[in-house]
Amino acid sequence: MEHRIAVMKMKTLCVGRFLIDVPETALVSYRSATVEGYEISSWIETDEAFLSRNIAQEAQLKSEKNDKGGTSLEQIREIENDHLHGRLFVFNRRWQASFNLGVREESQVIAVRAFVRSRDVTYSFYSKYQYDSDVPNLEKLISQLRWRGGDGIPTQAGFCFELGLLVEPLPVDISEFTAIFVGLKEHPDLSIALSTFSGATQYKPLSQREAENSIKQEYWSRFHSLREGPRALAGVMGDEVLERVDEPNGSVLHGFMWESLSKQYDPARPLMILELDTGHGQQGRPVNSSLSDAEALALWDKISSSLRRHHPL
Repeated sequence: MEHRIAVMKMKTLCVGRFLIDVPETALVSYRSATVEGYEISSWIETDEAFLSRNIAQEAQLKSEKNDKGGTSLEQIREIENDHLHGRLFVFNRRWQASFNLGVREESQVIAVRAFVRSRDVTYSFYSKYQYDSDVPNLEKLISQLRWRGGDGIPTQAGFCFELGLLVEPLPVDISEFTAIFVGLKEHPDLSIALSTFSGATQYKPLSQREAENSIKQEYWSRFHSLREGPRALAGVMGDEVLERVDEPNGSVLHGFMWESLSKQYDPARPLMILELDTGHGQQGRPVNSSLSDAEALALWDKISSSLRRHHPL
């Protein structure tokens, strides 16, 4: 098995601003991305479905009311450039009261949603809380969107998410989040995940949280360290904790984690978490790992060592 892992064919995925290799047969799913407070999702659909979606969104927003009983829909802004086309909806204005030094002040927030299309992919940008002045910023962000088919690796620098790429230049002080989840059909108890979050506040590094873990302190005999300590991946320093765990039901499984030491609002040093776990059974019931310690370590090292920055040619 260890030799099979060593020669295992791999495929490369682009996640945020990084690349990572996973087994070629892996089943991969992406979590919706978030950039500067906008939730971004993407899917493949027909031109007819995209048109129907926009028509239905307009009709729905025209039928809804805002805080003061007015029509929820305020603007429809057409979006079109060489790469995509679609519409941006401004709706659901809310008036929010606050007090500053005893003086009542009122601010207004809006919701925005854009459906845009490039080739066969529809992209949704949505935020419930924005200001009127933020709408041009969203239009600029959308103008930097590029289609990315399947697991294709972009030839331009930027931020990768499912089926899409936001090309540079992007402000360094905006928040960026995306994540992937990986499974292997031949090992249904195994799960792999990688998340990357620029803009997150890291209150305690993984090593400190592990030292303070009350569960491990109480049930120390159930946790067996296979490797633990500082480790740099993709030029980013972090902490690694690799354990075999004896569950109360008698099953033996693995919990592997690497977490970066991040620097807030530095795209080159986001908060990254890489995990590999075994022993996932049906309905959350732990089962014995389908990998031995040596096999789990070999697979972990093959995947984790491949993490690298995305440097287009």
